[in-house]
Amino acid sequence: MSAPQNVIAVIFDFDDTLTHDSTTKLLEAHGIDTKDFWANQVGPMIGDGWDPALAYLTLILENVGDSKPLGSLTNESLRKFGSTLEFYQGLPGLFTDLRNITRDHRLSSPKVEVFIISGGLEEVIRGSSIAQHVDGIYGCRFDTNDAGCISRIKNVISFTEKTRFIFEINKGLGLTVDSRKNPYKVNEAQPLGNRRIPLRNMIYVGDGLTDVPCFSLLEKSGGRGFGVFDRVKDGSPKQAWQKLLAPQRVSSLNAPRYREDDELGALLRAAVSAKCSDLDLATQSAL
Repeated sequence: MSAPQNVIAVIFDFDDTLTHDSTTKLLEAHGIDTKDFWANQVGPMIGDGWDPALAYLTLILENVGDSKPLGSLTNESLRKFGSTLEFYQGLPGLFTDLRNITRDHRLSSPKVEVFIISGGLEEVIRGSSIAQHVDGIYGCRFDTNDAGCISRIKNVISFTEKTRFIFEINKGLGLTVDSRKNPYKVNEAQPLGNRRIPLRNMIYVGDGLTDVPCFSLLEKSGGRGFGVFDRVKDGSPKQAWQKLLAPQRVSSLNAPRYREDDELGALLRAAVSAKCSDLDLATQSAL
């Protein structure tokens, strides 16, 4: 007998979606010239064939050590830095509102879960005030040496790696196994009817081209994608239109404000309500 598929997953990117770029803020807090870091150091590495996430993570490690800008950076200090982050308007209240919407849809008994999938630093996210309000967090991680300092890259989340975690959420793996210790588990066959959260029950919110694989996957599978852009950034509206909305990769593009009367906040609440109504109709039809 197939498992109930009445869970709705609302999945967010982190940097420039829920808060300003946290890695940039971390580097700035340690006196690193971030324009030089991204443009003159990361940029040439990407031009030389490096994956973007591997490039910036490697450069972070090169700045760790005695008399270097990041000093004795530990995972604990990354979490401590995360606690200083401020979030966009309407957060974390949005998460509570999305979960409360299910109260009006008792026929299917739906449930909303919130996830973060980020190419940023997972320990920073886990240390932030928003972490307690989400059900799962996936980001890049460092291993540490005997002194506790970060010393090696442990996990990297690239563009398409984000879709791996979409499928882990889809199959409910985070509830049953430590997927990072069982990385091939996600590729094991599982009947669609037994998957905990169907792709059609997912909503993804992200800010750029790194999120396109997730947008594309969900839009083709009956899910929804919402793009975020910052009107303050030079060229952002035009570039966002050309690269995301015009090719129909997302349903809409809105500023990252999440209160009930903000455009994006209202759209997300409406999208969850619509998914709940779909579940009610499916349940009614099955009676």
